[in-house]
Formats: sequence, C-alpha cells, structure tokens
Amino acid sequence: MLMKKLLLDGQYIHNKTPWLNWAELLYGFEHGFIDEKGVSDYACEALTTESSQEAIELASLLLEEKYLVSNLLESLVNKEPSPKTEEPAKPWVFLLLSFLFEHQDEYEDSLGIVGELYADFDYPVEISSIIRYMPPPEGPEGPEGSEGKLFEKWKEVILTYKVFFEQQNRFT
Repeated sequence: MLMKKLLLDGQYIHNKTPWLNWAELLYGFEHGFIDEKGVSDYACEALTTESSQEAIELASLLLEEKYLVSNLLESLVNKEPSPKTEEPAKPWVFLLLSFLFEHQDEYEDSLGIVGELYADFDYPVEISSIIRYMPPPEGPEGPEGSEGKLFEKWKEVILTYKVFFEQQNRFT
C-alpha cells in the first residue's frame, strides 16, 4: 500500500475540503492519509465559536497526547448531527488525486501512483479514465492514448469530484 508516501497535512486538507465531517476525517486517519498532528491541525483550522469541547481538545493536543486523537475523533463522530457518510473514501480520493496532481514533479511516476490509488480505493470507476493500463475511451482522436491526454483527463477528474461535492452543497 502506498498511502504513507502521500500523507497529507491538516492545513492542506482543510484548504481543499473545509467541509469534511468528523466521520470522513476519522476514515482518513484510520487509513493513514493523515496522522495525529494533521488531525489536530485540521481541527484547529475548523474551530468555530460553536465547536464542541472534544473539537477544542483535538485542536489543542500536545505531541505527547497524540494517543487521544482516535478516541476524540470517535466521540465527535458519535455526536455528529449529520448522517453517516455513505462514501467516506470519496473525499480522500479527491484529496489524494489533487495533492498528487499539484505535486507531480516531486514523484518519479505520478501516473503510476494514481494506478496504485485506483487499486487501493477498490477501483472507483470515476478515475478509470486516468489509469495507464485501462483501455482509452473511443473518440475522435482514436483509441491511442498519450501521457499528455492522461494528465488532461486527470485535471477533468479532479474537477468532476469538485463539482460532485458542490452539488451536495459541501462547499457552502
């Protein structure tokens, strides 16, 4: 599993998805997409005057208290008024694809990593169009695909995810 190479920090996650609910954040933590410091940083960025005591505690954890992250997150999930997220992985696909696209120069084979993400997330159909080994869709330019086209499609896939979340009023 490659996710450790793509550990995201809390500030990046909050900048991209300030609407994540606690269940989605817990999913990311449990799957190693964000660590204890990242969770605390995200909680700090997300604090409002209406934040619960657990959210305030999570945001102000000291490094030696990182063992409390999981319990605090679970408590927040249980108190969360919003319904359980049907697809808690979906925001993480968006976040990881976005991060990797923005930092592709830092990776020797970013499209190869996208292929690993595709497998790690149980082959989401939404990203199959940017997987090297998948047959390219038929179109006016023919079935042959190029790396450049895959990168163009990658940008479109990220936009599609963003539109999906906007339609769910997640960005408001």
